[in-house]
Amino acid sequence: MNKKVLEIIRDIPEPMVLVTIIETKGSAPRHNGSKMLVGNDGIIEGTVGGGIGEYNSLLEAKSVLKKKEFKIMDIARLGEDPTKPLMICGGVNKLMLQYLDDKTKETYMQALEINKKGHGIKVRTNLLTGATSLVSLDIISSKDFFDDIITPAENLLILGGGYVGFAIYELAIKLGFDVTVFDDRPEFVDKLRFPLATILASGKYSELIDSYDFNDFTYVVVVTRGHLQDAECVKGIIKKNKRYLGLIGSKRKVNLILEDLNKSGFEEKEINKIHAPIGIDIGAETPEEIAVAIMAEIIGEKYGKKI
Repeated sequence: MNKKVLEIIRDIPEPMVLVTIIETKGSAPRHNGSKMLVGNDGIIEGTVGGGIGEYNSLLEAKSVLKKKEFKIMDIARLGEDPTKPLMICGGVNKLMLQYLDDKTKETYMQALEINKKGHGIKVRTNLLTGATSLVSLDIISSKDFFDDIITPAENLLILGGGYVGFAIYELAIKLGFDVTVFDDRPEFVDKLRFPLATILASGKYSELIDSYDFNDFTYVVVVTRGHLQDAECVKGIIKKNKRYLGLIGSKRKVNLILEDLNKSGFEEKEINKIHAPIGIDIGAETPEEIAVAIMAEIIGEKYGKKI
């Protein structure tokens, strides 16, 4: 679940309906677990795929909001004529529409607190009654329930606050990542420069890295001002718990750093996990284009796509 959705449920007191995709058959634009929050004035946050299907689910959500009920509905995307309004993706989404009463909100807020501590949890919803509860991740799912896996937010650690680091930060914030920026130059981690960063700090890279709370949802990009700083960062991170580690640079610079890692005694399997040169090769040149290439690779890693 998107952390932003949980925070909106926490922060906005108005009545809301949470719309969740709980099953997908065939081809559809959004995956299971995708969400949309609906209030009195319409969509507050999120999407379940857009188009006429989402419009119909929005109308149903407003009815659920008025009646304060729980409902299951289908969105068909089986149209064959591109000139007609029925969507032609080729699939069907089953949606769960939950009126967020106090008890249901409390369940999600408990999940958010667990999430903040770096742990995952499932919010289990009874598909007949709409009742919610928390269960551990190892509990086996049942057809009578929808288990919504609540994982910690993806956190992106950017090492280097220069032009490329700044462009990555801007895009990552829009994509919903919690962003931390470290640089050994104080002027490059100014709050005015990175106003939405979760953490900003300056100092020796090795010490900053040791102070950071790595977990299974940590993505790291090394984009410092020089190869010596890059090498220092990679050596400090390579054995840390993380989801992704990418290193910017020319093939020559990257090869020299990887050779140095090998000579320094790091295992080949650890070295091979480094994405270097970082990002998808789309011919990117500007900092903004490079940021797109890098974040595209990270999103692929997030969803298990081998690019």
